[in-house]
Amino acid sequence: MISQILPGIFRLRIPVPGALKSMNCYLLQDNGGWSAVDAGPNLPGGREKWEIALKDLNIGFNDIKQIIITHSHIDHIGLAGWLQEMSDAPVLMSELEREVAQKYQNEEALNSLGFNEGMLRLGFKEEELDKLRNIVGSVTYIVQPWPEIQVLNDSSIRLGNRDWETILGAGHTDAHLSLFNRHDGILLSGDQILTTISTVIQYPNEYVVNPLGEYLQSLQMLNQLPVQMVLPAHGEPFPDLGARVRQLYQHHDRRIRFILDGLEDQPIGMRAIISKLFGPDLDLFNLFLAAGEVLGHLLLLIHRGLVGVSEDPESGQFTYYQQAGFQYNGNLFE
Repeated sequence: MISQILPGIFRLRIPVPGALKSMNCYLLQDNGGWSAVDAGPNLPGGREKWEIALKDLNIGFNDIKQIIITHSHIDHIGLAGWLQEMSDAPVLMSELEREVAQKYQNEEALNSLGFNEGMLRLGFKEEELDKLRNIVGSVTYIVQPWPEIQVLNDSSIRLGNRDWETILGAGHTDAHLSLFNRHDGILLSGDQILTTISTVIQYPNEYVVNPLGEYLQSLQMLNQLPVQMVLPAHGEPFPDLGARVRQLYQHHDRRIRFILDGLEDQPIGMRAIISKLFGPDLDLFNLFLAAGEVLGHLLLLIHRGLVGVSEDPESGQFTYYQQAGFQYNGNLFE
């Protein structure tokens, strides 16, 4: 249920649906009270997990003095409002993530014409759009009640009995917050780097952005820190940040090479690329996630001049092709 990971740092595992199975919320103790990092999803059983955990620690909700949310995804912010109501503690986020979280309250914006047109151009079908809208629109009720969020602007913050540097990274979200304690070499990494799975790359909403490129740059930044132990939001803690970063570089390099190999013959659409990578039988939710991942890699290649994009005049769908005369040299950081 809840266990001590390091002196003064406890991990609470809360179930989440799908392959991830659970997420890690952290409680940090000092003499004046407790700090929470991430709140978990507002799904059945989550509140009970918090209640049992605090009982096991022999503390009450009023012992929680601040709640830090690493980013705006619903498995992290979902219970923040409830936890705030129970504890009367402030909820802190980076400014950009607060803005994104506030947009989640507007279901009309999430289900906008731009979203529908974008999905159609990526190869989704008209009859799939209602289900997709339900998937995306679900965030408007999974986070209830909404927290009152304060902006965390400081370059450091005191959590538990340690001082933590605040580090913002992009690629997974606009301004994902990681926390680093330099004295003990502890990195609270949120979703920015995980134990065994690759971090989901942010779903881009226009072709001028390059979320995978931004994510890789964020990995480089984290890899410069003298980290001794990584405490991620999903999976087990791990000690060797450098080895995990190298694994992720290799993963994205393989994805890029596979996509380029599939574009050798003729321009193809997103759905065909996904089928080559993941097979033809993905359910709609995983098809949605796969499209975001593939598009992130394509945008990096488009920014490098290696891939071009065109629009089919009849269907309006985007197709992708290799640019003549350009070759990928395996360097992800040109």
